[in-house]
Amino acid sequence: MILYTMMPQELIFPEDANAWNKIEMLNVKGVPVLAEQLDEGYRITRILSSNPFDYLNPELAPGNVIRHFGP
Repeated sequence: MILYTMMPQELIFPEDANAWNKIEMLNVKGVPVLAEQLDEGYRITRILSSNPFDYLNPELAPGNVIRHFGP
């Protein structure tokens, strides 16, 4: 079976069965992102925006930990 997707293999076939329970879709400064829930906040894992300038924003870079989010 071949999957044509832009999602990383770790999200489609997680080693941990509860991996999807930790991922949430959030709006950070009006930009939709996927983020992993941590004890101290959320870690951005993926930007889901169609605006190319959102990908240039260092605050939205994957790996950044955010404590407060919203518009």
